[in-house]
Amino acid sequence: MSVKETVTQSILNSLLEKFDFNQLRDIENSLYLQLKDYDLIQISDERQLTTDISPDIRAYQMFFVAKKIEGLSEKSLIYYRLIINKFMQTITKPFSVITTDDVRYYFATRQNVSLVTITNERRILLSFFGWLAGEEYISKNPVLRIKNIKQPKVIKKPFTQIEIEELRDACNNIRNRAIIEVLLSTGMRCNELCTASISDVDFSSGEITVTGKGNKQRICYLNASAKKRLKDYLESRKDNYPSLFVPHKIGKHTRLLNGAILNIVHSIGKTANIQNVHPHRFRRTAATIALQRGMPVEQVRVLLGHEKIDTTVKYAITADETVKQSHARYM
Repeated sequence: MSVKETVTQSILNSLLEKFDFNQLRDIENSLYLQLKDYDLIQISDERQLTTDISPDIRAYQMFFVAKKIEGLSEKSLIYYRLIINKFMQTITKPFSVITTDDVRYYFATRQNVSLVTITNERRILLSFFGWLAGEEYISKNPVLRIKNIKQPKVIKKPFTQIEIEELRDACNNIRNRAIIEVLLSTGMRCNELCTASISDVDFSSGEITVTGKGNKQRICYLNASAKKRLKDYLESRKDNYPSLFVPHKIGKHTRLLNGAILNIVHSIGKTANIQNVHPHRFRRTAATIALQRGMPVEQVRVLLGHEKIDTTVKYAITADETVKQSHARYM
């Protein structure tokens, strides 16, 4: 890295805990614009620009600054930090001398974890060392030659129409019914539902603006049932909180958090005697219904807020009953 880049990244790192990623991105852009016509020279002796901090620690810090500016969520940042720290505790070498064999050794120590965990760890380490190589902290990415482990394909089934009706019947209050109708209609993520506000909803157009991964906004759509149930719920509330969904008993939180949504839908599933009921399954169900009714996969991608269509295709597993009906019709 050049001195100018080092100074910029050091400033950003010092501000990491004080600003969100949008503000950090603006600060980064301003620094590069203001310093564009200047050459910075590193001063030696006591006034030396570099500090006692090691290059590896600086690189580690700068990686998380970069990821936060890119829009990685706080939850993802914590997970990245956990995995990278675990790797660094196992492979106690400077980044510049870590080899592919070192990475293989690390994964050999992880035989007691699931294939999903191994896949996630490989993805994170590939990203980390790829960034180090791109920023010229290291000469090459030692994870590149580590092949991804093929996982057995498990069909993650959406809810059937009967199960959807049973879940509706199992809702014991107007709020919970509104939650599952909104999830089924929009296919939004659990966190998107938690962060939604009443002002994000336009009942006249049936649109709701949600903020997804990377702080990116998109429009989701409420069908007639979702609009009816959500409107009934909001009209029944006596509070002035802006949150779209609130706890029955307001404590330190004035909106439902992820854990609360998980507990609500799990409880509904338990009442309905349906296994594996969680918010993401409603998202999968919404995508499956849209595809079965003829919505083009590219439009489903936009609806779900996926960056890549490959991710959407994974949701496009047609229910066995649909295949059975098509077979009877065409074969």
